[in-house]
Amino acid sequence: MKKYISILLLSGLSVNAQVGINTATPNSTLAVNGSLGANYNQITATTYNILPTDHYITYNGAANATFTLPTIGTGTTSYTGRIYKIKNISTSNITLQASGGNTLRIDNTPVPNFVIPLGAYAEVVNNSNTTGGTWDLSFTVLPKPSNVEIYGSQLSIPPHGNGSPGVADWSNHTNTSYDTGTGTDIWWVISKSSTTYAHTASYSNASRMTVVYEYQGTPFNVSNMYPILTAGNNSSFPDVFTASFVSLANNGTAGRTRLTVSVSRIDFIGTNGGNNSNWTGTFLLNLLLARKY
Repeated sequence: MKKYISILLLSGLSVNAQVGINTATPNSTLAVNGSLGANYNQITATTYNILPTDHYITYNGAANATFTLPTIGTGTTSYTGRIYKIKNISTSNITLQASGGNTLRIDNTPVPNFVIPLGAYAEVVNNSNTTGGTWDLSFTVLPKPSNVEIYGSQLSIPPHGNGSPGVADWSNHTNTSYDTGTGTDIWWVISKSSTTYAHTASYSNASRMTVVYEYQGTPFNVSNMYPILTAGNNSSFPDVFTASFVSLANNGTAGRTRLTVSVSRIDFIGTNGGNNSNWTGTFLLNLLLARKY
């Protein structure tokens, strides 16, 4: 009997006083000086009704899933302040939906459901609205960044070897005038090989050039790397070019990364009076390297 009475007394004190766990001086209604554990549940089923006993839920199923929140009621089922934490580690989406005529509130316009995409996290809390019932989406974290590395640079397109006047072709980096970059982020023009235009009554071939660039920094991991090339023109010349990718490999000096590109002038083929389409200016090659890992 004495034990029964002491439990009742302790229960009465815990209702009306601040309670401390591992602290003699609680500064809140409940103060915990230590770790806190709550229910953890990993779900693989594509349909799941969230339980009143759930707290942190992870989804790792193989298809799109639907998670349904408990229906908000009154009294012990009002759920005011109830928090659910939901993490999606699958490769599919979770549709989080309210039930029993309840709604979700992302802003001031209630909605019936919310999609938690792959890699994302959401917290939902029940507010004090028992008329209609509302869950507040209190916190969301978007998916982790895409698994893509990106590098960008701007290289030089040298003048054509058959221009008037032209710049003679070279190999083995014997001309350093068109290298670009600073520090270790430098691209050498190892070689250029020019092909002049051909313009006859039967066909026309544009002026073009094959350029080999070599990166002087740490070689790139070229596995699953995809170059995106655009030719630019910041000069007073009206020339228009197109650039095509030929190869990307770590086969340069001491294993450095080499990029081979074919560049062609496309706005003008052949001769026009004293002018010809073998360009004499220096133009730009915008380079974007993207690697999926």
